[in-house]
Amino acid sequence: MNFSKFLPERSKKDFSNNKSSGNSDYLSYDLFYQLAYMSSIAAAGIPRSQIFEFASQLPCASSHYFAEIHLLAKKMRYDYAVACRIVGESAKEESVKGLLLRLSSSLGSGEPESEFLAQEAQIQAEAFKNEYERGVESLKKWTEAYGALIVSAALIVMVAAISMLIYPVATWIAVSLVGVTIVISILGAWAIYRVSPKEIRVHPQVLNCAAHSRAQHLARILIPVSIAAFAVFMMAGVGLGWALMVAGALLLPIGIAGTIFDRQVTKKDSDISTFLRSLGNVASAIGVTVSNALDRLDLRSTANLANDVKRLRSRLISRLKPELCWQRFSLETGSETIYRSVKMFNDATRLGGDPEEVGNRSSIIAMSLDFLRAKRAQVSSSFVILVLGMHVALVALLLFVTQVINIFSKTVEGVYNQAVASAPMSTVQIFSFSFKNVHMLGTLVVPVILALAGANAFAIKAADGGNKYKLYNYLAVTLGVSGAMLVFVPIMAEKIFSSIPKMS
Repeated sequence: MNFSKFLPERSKKDFSNNKSSGNSDYLSYDLFYQLAYMSSIAAAGIPRSQIFEFASQLPCASSHYFAEIHLLAKKMRYDYAVACRIVGESAKEESVKGLLLRLSSSLGSGEPESEFLAQEAQIQAEAFKNEYERGVESLKKWTEAYGALIVSAALIVMVAAISMLIYPVATWIAVSLVGVTIVISILGAWAIYRVSPKEIRVHPQVLNCAAHSRAQHLARILIPVSIAAFAVFMMAGVGLGWALMVAGALLLPIGIAGTIFDRQVTKKDSDISTFLRSLGNVASAIGVTVSNALDRLDLRSTANLANDVKRLRSRLISRLKPELCWQRFSLETGSETIYRSVKMFNDATRLGGDPEEVGNRSSIIAMSLDFLRAKRAQVSSSFVILVLGMHVALVALLLFVTQVINIFSKTVEGVYNQAVASAPMSTVQIFSFSFKNVHMLGTLVVPVILALAGANAFAIKAADGGNKYKLYNYLAVTLGVSGAMLVFVPIMAEKIFSSIPKMS
């Protein structure tokens, strides 16, 4: 039975505001955080009811299970062990079902919650690591297959173009082959997205992060401007190539700002684990509060967080509410990993947990993700170079073949018609050309080029991960390259074949 309809409205809103809520793709990532958080606050020695109450308030895909357990225990007077068993048996996800049934057995046997949750957190950390690494291996294989898939799609168009020249192919057949090429490109990009490891890097409520605000501001202005500029260039008859180059140039600043923001988040994520461990060690070693330990912390080992920590110190010195100061600190970094790690650390220490132990447990998420992202970056960096180089080559080749066929048809069409008129019928049946549909090649190639530009940009973004604004970086490159090829390849082809005299 699903008890989520009985949950308070505030809890439902918290679930709906998080990207991962209700999304099975992020369930492993959320379970990793959920168990690490519960083990941290359980180490503070708080009652069982508080553990489930705090766990039910987390904006994760797995939180509503613990909200249902807490509801059964508090409102319907079930024992927590029985409530875990009831909710676990009704869970659809096998990982959640197994966890809740094990938790039910542990609570029923009298095992301390902190020991069980610490063990389960380590197990889930290893499970998430293995799942992420499997995703990276699958991504590696699919990035290799993606190149062959896109090349095969381009070959279909080339075969269709040559077939239209040597045989009177029906128009619908050529259009169908172009449609197949576009579908193959889209499916290839979608496959890259599906197999890529799932994680959340940017918090949905990011506040006052200069890099994020810059990317967001540029997107609001330049996306409509690029669309309008594209439409104006097309209506003015300047040409599709120049319109694509202008649109790509206008989208490029958004992508650059998104890339800068992504690099800042990645660097801060790599430093947050060291920061939390160091802060917990200092607080435990000298026996002071976390706020006091922050003043004694050396920030040279976490230079990427130095400015954010200085603002945090100023707010704490100003006697603002510590919980709000820490929340503001995590939101200003823009990182979902930092937000989750800091919330875990702050809640556990506020509830009375040992800062050293809490710091070690809170840093496990950021530390694990830092190592896993490095493995993913090895695959995605080479994939970026491969796809962009392949896009340049395929677009140039498609346009060059199309232009060569057009030049050839214009050169030999007149003399061919004269020769056919006087040639025997048997010869005409063997050596025949069809020029009536050749003029359609330029029109048919354009949607293929646009589909390749969009699919390649999306595939690179899916493999690389990061915030959504990075997509415009790759889209600007693919659109700009496609536009340049549309402008300059026909000119080059004309110059190359200008020495061929026209037959009459």
